[in-house]
Amino acid sequence: MKMPYCSKCTIGEDRNPSHAITSRQRLARVVVGLGWLTLMWVFLRVPVRVIAWPTSLIAGWFGASHVVAAWIAYPDCPELGAIASVLIRRYIPTRCGPWLALDRWLEPRS
Repeated sequence: MKMPYCSKCTIGEDRNPSHAITSRQRLARVVVGLGWLTLMWVFLRVPVRVIAWPTSLIAGWFGASHVVAAWIAYPDCPELGAIASVLIRRYIPTRCGPWLALDRWLEPRS
């Protein structure tokens, strides 16, 4: 069976996060989330409502999901699984290329 791109079904499984994230990685998610929330505010100032609302909703989702990911130490793709993991009270594994690379860079050197 072909595995879906973003996530795989884990219903009935007791899955834990793929890896733990450090406080630096959590801080990076908060900073990115606050950046997206700032963009949401900027997009709401666009005078054309047809453009302002959809772009601000997308930026707001990205911002909120990154802040939630930092709050719960969600290691995977924040916009796909962080809020869903909180709502259903179960870890939802997702794939996230950009955060994997950034997390490797932010890991402490030993």
